[in-house]
Amino acid sequence: YRPAPWGVRAWLVAGSGAAVAALLTLASVRDPGALHPGVVPLAAPALPLWPAAAILLGLLPVLVVPQDRKEPS
Repeated sequence: YRPAPWGVRAWLVAGSGAAVAALLTLASVRDPGALHPGVVPLAAPALPLWPAAAILLGLLPVLVVPQDRKEPS
C-alpha cells in the first residue's frame, strides 16, 4: 500500500494550519494578555486583530482549495 502523493489541496490545507499555529504562537509571545482576557469584572473581551486574522487564515482553504473530483461509481 502506498498513500497517494500530496497534491495542491493537501499542501494548502497543511500550510494554512502551520501558518495559524505560527501566527498564534507569535501573538502569544508579543501580547500574552490579549489571549487570556480577565473574568473579573465580567465583560465582553476585546477581539485582538492578529489572532482573529490568524484564525481566518485557517479558514482560507475552504474558499481557495479546489474540490476533490469524485469518481463515478
